[in-house]
Amino acid sequence: MLPPLLIPPNVRSTVLYNQAVFLVTGLFSTLGQQWLHYQGAADARSMLTILVTYLGMSAVCVLPDPSKLNRPRSPTILAEPQGPKKRAALIAVMDVGGNLVLTAGSFIVGSGLYQVIYASIVGITAIFSYAFLGRNLTPMGWICVGIIMIGMSVTALGGSPLPSAGSEHNILFGFGLTLFGTCIYAGVYTINDYLLSGTNSRMTPRAQCFWVGFYSTLLTLAVIVLVSIPTLRTMPLSEPGVIGMYLALIASSLGHNVTYFQLLESTGAVATGVLQALRAVLVFGLSHFLFCKQDAVQCFTAAKGVATLIVVAGVIGFSVAKARKGLAVGIASARVSRSEQSFELLPSAADDDDEEIPHVG
Repeated sequence: MLPPLLIPPNVRSTVLYNQAVFLVTGLFSTLGQQWLHYQGAADARSMLTILVTYLGMSAVCVLPDPSKLNRPRSPTILAEPQGPKKRAALIAVMDVGGNLVLTAGSFIVGSGLYQVIYASIVGITAIFSYAFLGRNLTPMGWICVGIIMIGMSVTALGGSPLPSAGSEHNILFGFGLTLFGTCIYAGVYTINDYLLSGTNSRMTPRAQCFWVGFYSTLLTLAVIVLVSIPTLRTMPLSEPGVIGMYLALIASSLGHNVTYFQLLESTGAVATGVLQALRAVLVFGLSHFLFCKQDAVQCFTAAKGVATLIVVAGVIGFSVAKARKGLAVGIASARVSRSEQSFELLPSAADDDDEEIPHVG
């Protein structure tokens, strides 16, 4: 596994491109769903915003796979072995369950406090990756994860007003729901990371995205049929703006989830979680300009400004710590390699040509 600073420039550019698409589509999806909510076209009971997320994931099957353009006889996504499909079904159950819990929690505590709680996914994912995958961070990495979580917590100290209609008991219940849903999603991150980096019956990122999305779509449709139809009848779902936004959310979900699974394979679950935290901070600022006039909870405050600075510092520090660790590992590996080569007799050029470029660490 090559460290980030030693990978080929074209691979590094691909990672940066995936990170940019992941972040932009994540912002659009969050703000688009909030817009639909203010239009009366989405709420916790309708589950339509959850459904479009999974439809976007399933739509990956209509995209050409660049890695198979020169291999026409390669198996398709639908031809994946049964073992990985069963694991994708398990992830789908966790994903839909986590989505339902988070949606319910967000409507109890409000979007501001919800973002604070959900940003803790960075630290929870780091803990899960350490406990179950044996992936440790450097001391600097752990410090930066802590900085990110502290920065997000600043908004809870007066920056995010709690819903006036809710009692203290309801707020605590909503807090617990949101934290529980965040833990579920951290588990989904960790399991996906394990399945994408393992060697036994390993799925490609595209196949993982499709099958998780496919099974999640079926589960969500089943729940909608059972509990959501009365709510859907009261919503303005025939308006052109609403229809256009839902279609745009499907396309955004497609880009977001394709890059999500590719980033899990190339950079790991913790680094992907850091992008989620950065997304949460950016949502604070954009929500102020888009929704502050109609909802005071969305207004940018001094606490949110301080949180932005702290989290950005944590994100930059985490990236630098990860890069330094990769560089140190790469230099050590190169020294070992040169030492071993001194005992070999003229390695052939064919051996060098057959060496594969490992995934980004």
